[in-house]
Amino acid sequence: MGKKNRWKRAACLTAAALLGITGVLSGCGKGQTDGVKAEEIVEEDAVPVAYLGEEPVYLDEAVFYTRMLQEQWEYAYYQDFGSEMWQMEAGEDGQTLEEVLKNDVMSLLTELHLLCSYAEEYGAELTDEERETIAGRAEDFMESNTPAVLEAAGATAERVERYLSRNELAAKTAELIQEGYDPEISEEEAAVGKLTYALFSVTGTYDGEGNYTPFTDEEKEEIRQQAEDFAARATELGDITAAGEEASHTVIDAYFNDSTNGGAHPDVAEAVRGMETGQVSEPIETEDGWYIVQRVSDYDESATQDNLDSMTEQAKEAYLMDLEAEWEQETPLVIEEEVWSQVRLDEMLTE
Repeated sequence: MGKKNRWKRAACLTAAALLGITGVLSGCGKGQTDGVKAEEIVEEDAVPVAYLGEEPVYLDEAVFYTRMLQEQWEYAYYQDFGSEMWQMEAGEDGQTLEEVLKNDVMSLLTELHLLCSYAEEYGAELTDEERETIAGRAEDFMESNTPAVLEAAGATAERVERYLSRNELAAKTAELIQEGYDPEISEEEAAVGKLTYALFSVTGTYDGEGNYTPFTDEEKEEIRQQAEDFAARATELGDITAAGEEASHTVIDAYFNDSTNGGAHPDVAEAVRGMETGQVSEPIETEDGWYIVQRVSDYDESATQDNLDSMTEQAKEAYLMDLEAEWEQETPLVIEEEVWSQVRLDEMLTE
């Protein structure tokens, strides 16, 4: 994998992944301190780094998320790219990894602040128990991170509690939005059939120390012959699972329809769509090796229900994303570039 592709994968980290690295930033609700909403507390020296409409986004929060994400990416990529990683080109558009990270931070803050601005409309708020939990998580965060990271992030227990409160409120708002949306998906749309396949791999072997040995042409030919024998036996039995048990060869179930491969190799799924129920294929050659597949059924009740649940969840997530996109278009983030440009990743945060 090339460096640009690695950076692309890094840039795809979502808000949920960022929150996960802290160990405490997850969940949702309105935190309070002495009757004052935690998200409304503003320090005397707070500096706006951006605005969503008239609402300021403060520099301390942006710095906090920048350093948390910086720490994660350094742990993940330093061994491959070294101490100059932040100045390396990170994508086709010529952005450095530093620029990619800072863009991700602003996207995260936009989402958090927009969701919180709609919290009251959707009835999102925290219980007293949840507020107590937030305070405990903030203390845990301060104890579990190194002084160097805490200093770089500008983290204090009060600030972390405030950020947690915003995260809690945003997540609860998102949850209520999705709960209130009922996508119209019929069981017919979700219906899937069952296929079962066996793979005779030609990709080579690894020993206990991770050393790779490719198969020779003679070994590949022998594997092809094994696949043909297995296909013939599965056809004779009319049951690929029984053939797998007889030959001590693993078979795998997958679920498919016209638009879903169920995790099966695309060539396998495409082949099974043209087969009769119960039919076993001839060996199908792919880059992985030889596949033998059986079309077991045209409709699987349990798998269809699972697929319906999955499609419903995906539709709810898509609805939320579209709604957030509309909000952002109505209230775009305006960054104070002179302030934000002062946040740099010139040095490594981690040892």
